[in-house]
Amino acid sequence: MGRMGQMRSKIKKGGNGRSHKGGVVCLFLFIGVMLAEIFIFNFSAWKSLFYKERFVFDKIEIEGGTQIAEGAREYEVEEGILVLRVAGVDEEIHNLLFALDFPGEEGVPYTVMLTDEGNAYPYSLPEGMLMPGIEKSYYTNIYPAGKVGDITVQFQVPAKSVVAVDGICGNARIPFLFSAGRAVLLLGAAALLYGAFRGSLGEAKNQCTGTRGQLLTTAAAALLLTAMAWKLAHINPICVTSPWPHHKQYQELAEAMAKGQVSLDFEPSEGLLQAPNPYDTIYLQANGIDYRADYAYFEGKYYVYFGIVPELLLYLPCYLLTGHHLPNYIAVFIFYSGFILAVFALLWEMIKRWFPKTPFVFYIMLSILTVCSGNYLFVIARPDLYDTPIMAANMFTAAGLWLWIRGKYAISSKGRSICYFLGSLSMALVAGCRPQMLLFSFLAIPLFWEEVIRKRELFGGKNKGDTACICIPYLLVAAGIMYYNNARFGSPFDFGAAYSLTSNDMTKRGFNLHQACLGLWHYFFRPPVVESDFPYLKGVQIASGSYMGKLNAEYTYGGLLVGNAFLWILFWMGKGKKILKAKGVYVFACAGIAVSVALSVVDVTGAGILQRYMVDMIWGVWLAATLLCLALAEKAGEKGTQRGLMICLVLVCFLQMFYGFGIVLGNGDLSVNVRTSNPGLYYYVKELMSF
Repeated sequence: MGRMGQMRSKIKKGGNGRSHKGGVVCLFLFIGVMLAEIFIFNFSAWKSLFYKERFVFDKIEIEGGTQIAEGAREYEVEEGILVLRVAGVDEEIHNLLFALDFPGEEGVPYTVMLTDEGNAYPYSLPEGMLMPGIEKSYYTNIYPAGKVGDITVQFQVPAKSVVAVDGICGNARIPFLFSAGRAVLLLGAAALLYGAFRGSLGEAKNQCTGTRGQLLTTAAAALLLTAMAWKLAHINPICVTSPWPHHKQYQELAEAMAKGQVSLDFEPSEGLLQAPNPYDTIYLQANGIDYRADYAYFEGKYYVYFGIVPELLLYLPCYLLTGHHLPNYIAVFIFYSGFILAVFALLWEMIKRWFPKTPFVFYIMLSILTVCSGNYLFVIARPDLYDTPIMAANMFTAAGLWLWIRGKYAISSKGRSICYFLGSLSMALVAGCRPQMLLFSFLAIPLFWEEVIRKRELFGGKNKGDTACICIPYLLVAAGIMYYNNARFGSPFDFGAAYSLTSNDMTKRGFNLHQACLGLWHYFFRPPVVESDFPYLKGVQIASGSYMGKLNAEYTYGGLLVGNAFLWILFWMGKGKKILKAKGVYVFACAGIAVSVALSVVDVTGAGILQRYMVDMIWGVWLAATLLCLALAEKAGEKGTQRGLMICLVLVCFLQMFYGFGIVLGNGDLSVNVRTSNPGLYYYVKELMSF
């Protein structure tokens, strides 16, 4: 055998060795995940097998309920409070099982009070929830100080409910639960970690080349994300039914526009017409004056101040073609799905033009991270009226940047002109969705700097066609929006947001440095509040603090730069500055950050500090972080340290997953949250997270 043959033999054996080793590792990962699912997540079930004695408490005192018949197990709870009391237990009790049947499918809150060897007086344990259909919710572990003396359990049920009481058990056997979904998630996480530590995911042979396999993988990822979005759009059923009257504005505008008018068919009350300041809603409420909350009111008529573009694209056509109204959650889902496609297209274009050595797995992970940012998940999990124009603006912004970049590097003049025209049209339409996000159009300055300043190909005499393709869409959209504004408010530049009958007088708002600094803090730097209790992330109501003025603020889940682990990479901007400058995108990235900061000031000045407003400004900082990550990946590839960056990116994925999980299931908003609108799902997931 020749030397070449020997080398081929060694390579073949080495490859088989690596394959064999990889197979063994995968087997161990599978076994490890199964062991975790069987033993760790079912720790309480295994532990309960070894309790020496089990107790069924026969002598139970029942208060608050009247026995329906002699010897019957059913009790009518007149006042809605049912109390079960077991006295003189004098045993070691590790868990309790409540053998009760409640009417309906609603959850039943309960509170356990105990006395034990260390506490002669009863003390309360945290409130629990019994959910019909979730067997494990009827069991609860307790940790008393020594033997238990008395047990008192108070249940809150609707008044006049009939409850079947079988009893209370102690040291019961907790049921074993194997969750296939949880096991699959653990397997996926383990495989991702293994791939990162092994380093094979970032090898040069796996670069973005547009192979059939890569295209299929990209399509599958986008499809799965769209399916996830559809599920999340239904996670809060109250957003599907949308019972709030003021959330029907786009639907009501469709009816009005079908009649050829821009004002709504609602006559204001006489009190509102005569009010000295109709925008002081506290005054209106105090004097019993009827008004339509969150509508724009101007000179005796009601209007919709939300962007007109979603109306013209979705709501009005749906009404005209079918006679039925499009629900808001469907509109948000459509725009979010469009955003997914736009992000995948934009990142592919950025990699193709500026970072061609990027591994394909980086592209997929960055695309998924972008659309699954906790702030975007907040919107799709609460798809209501307010989120419709915000999500539409994000979709058009991402699509516009993609088309601009594609046009910038197009080979044919025809293709370049088409991309420029469609890109500008997309960016211009942002003004008809979320006007303040039109600031992202200024990213054209650093993006086309070379074409405008150095080559003089745009906005000069050399290429009037491309210049027209960039400018004309803005002129057309501006003309339409200005006409619409003038028809409503008598000014082409008045979008009407200041006339909203909301929690504060928007016509009197103005710039205030103290308020602007508060906005920057809460929008970017406020740390999220993490708790040990499910769902672990707490939405915190913003207080005015030292601001001696009226601050319109709700709850947030932490600032963008602190809550989103992926954005931490921006603190290492200096590490990638040289590469970004060499690619000609350093100023482009910095401009994205600057626009995000400017948007935060605009939002806090014009409206206040709200969690959903972060979706206005996250795009700029996220775009900058993505460019920096791609630059650092290229640098790491040259130095052979790509494995370390890959490991960091995987860890960031886990942190982002935790943050997104907390935001989706968070309870900051008292009116829209999974716990109140979809308690079955909420407590099912809670039980899955318990050990």
